[in-house]
Amino acid sequence: MLSENNRVRVYWDILVFICIFWASLESPLRIVLSYDQNIVLTGIYFFVDSVFALDILWNCFTPEYKEGKWIFARPQILKDYFKTWFLLDLIAALPLEYATFKIFGIQQSTHPYLYLVLGITRILKIFRISDILHRINLAFQPTPGILRLVLFSFWATVIAHWCAVGWLFVDDRADYQTGTEDYIKALYWTVTTIATVGYGDITPANTVQRIYTIFVMILGAGVYATVIGNIASILGNLDLAKAAQLKKMAQVDSFLRARGVSSELRRKVRDYYMYVIDRGWGEDENHLLNDLPISLKREVKIRLHRGLLEKVPFLKGADPALVTNLIFLLRPAIYLKGDTIFRKGDMGDSLYILSEGSVDIMSDDNTIFLTLIEGQFFGELALITEEPRAATVRTNSICEIYTLNKMDFNRSLELFPEFRSAIEKSVSSIKKHS
Repeated sequence: MLSENNRVRVYWDILVFICIFWASLESPLRIVLSYDQNIVLTGIYFFVDSVFALDILWNCFTPEYKEGKWIFARPQILKDYFKTWFLLDLIAALPLEYATFKIFGIQQSTHPYLYLVLGITRILKIFRISDILHRINLAFQPTPGILRLVLFSFWATVIAHWCAVGWLFVDDRADYQTGTEDYIKALYWTVTTIATVGYGDITPANTVQRIYTIFVMILGAGVYATVIGNIASILGNLDLAKAAQLKKMAQVDSFLRARGVSSELRRKVRDYYMYVIDRGWGEDENHLLNDLPISLKREVKIRLHRGLLEKVPFLKGADPALVTNLIFLLRPAIYLKGDTIFRKGDMGDSLYILSEGSVDIMSDDNTIFLTLIEGQFFGELALITEEPRAATVRTNSICEIYTLNKMDFNRSLELFPEFRSAIEKSVSSIKKHS
């Protein structure tokens, strides 16, 4: 049995969305463009009706999430569905055009209005769009505002199409005179009218068209106001975190410039902020996850830092307790290219685990005698021996490094033998090559 957040359900919703969009466009269009059903069109009708019919079964036997729990009881699901969307979905799924053609032999070209009514039943499914997009949004979690943008684009396209069909419907020309070029002209008129541009090259020629134009102009005023409001809101909320970080970067740069800080140092500060923004490090992870229960927080943290866990040798297949302990104790830090992490003679206060980038281990005369890459760690010697740092460590690229302070380091050594073993092995290797 598939849950609402299952990926298969989401892909099915996308297929249903596409079928609804097609039905919303094609069903009204048949009233103004003269064409009979051919094998391709009949095949599409059958496919769409089949999807709508299978969607009824899916809605009947898919559990629902209500009041904080999943309802798997089939009678309850059926009862709720029959009371809400079942009748609408059933009408939309009935192949009425095909039945009319096969049973009564009625052609679409000779009875377009009958086929319009029969086709409109498929459009009833359009009322399910909001629910479908809501499930898709929950599954993929796109940037805030994207769902509203997709929903708005859908309705704007459908409304413009319907208005263009309506313009052709109130035209004086006979059905056989209406073709694709006429539809393009009608769509052009609709867009210019709704967008309040109104070039005036296409104008109403009779009373019915004038009344229809008044209706579209009133609709256009509302659509125009909605467009401006929605686009402004969507653009303002596309990435609030990124916008906040960019604003902070500008404020810091302005402050440094006012204090006479050199342009080279200010550039390094900007480089840091841009790296943080591009990598999505702009939010305090612990603060954001603070409200989550410890078990869920552990799962999220492991997922967030799985790249680190896959790179550090002693963490691959390690005791879950050790992994959990380190995940909660490690603190991320970013160093730019050429930064000195610590110098020879400094007192050791942290262990460093390299997640991204590389660092050089250097002697007093800046001679590089070792380069460490992602997945390796350093700084453990001073913590074990209680002696000052034996070398200088400098980055040769932008580095993402996780630090473990001395107190947490010592506690981890006591609690986890495999962590102690990895550290002792590293210290032994350092002393052997020193």
